[in-house]
Amino acid sequence: MATAEAAKGEGRVTVFTMFGPVFGYASVFADGRQTAYIGPVTPGVHWRKLWLMADRCCRPTDGEEQKARWIISQATRALTCGSGVVVKLPSTEWQMEAGGWRVDLPSEWSHQDALVTGPLDVLLLTPEQAAVKPTLYPHYAA
Repeated sequence: MATAEAAKGEGRVTVFTMFGPVFGYASVFADGRQTAYIGPVTPGVHWRKLWLMADRCCRPTDGEEQKARWIISQATRALTCGSGVVVKLPSTEWQMEAGGWRVDLPSEWSHQDALVTGPLDVLLLTPEQAAVKPTLYPHYAA
């Protein structure tokens, strides 16, 4: 994993809950590559929580590429199936702070060439939308 640079954009953002915390998912096409930006929008939830969830839900032998694919799959599931969706914003500004992790995938996964995880700020979210949601599986996010 490489340390990610800060990023910002404007476009579609899917906000979804997974095991309680709420995450945002944006995707950007630049330089011929599609990059998924996924991070927590719930105050106080660290972006590494995504990787902790992937550790708990993937096989013990899976490496960072497979865990990155799992994270992308969860965001794609929310976008396409509506699973856990809090809100779909068709056009909004978002920004991700520097210091997260970037994983470049060896082949495309769910139309993504790379995953960037880090603290995500979605400007139009209300505190109620960003708040932790009830879950039957809190142990995956603990």
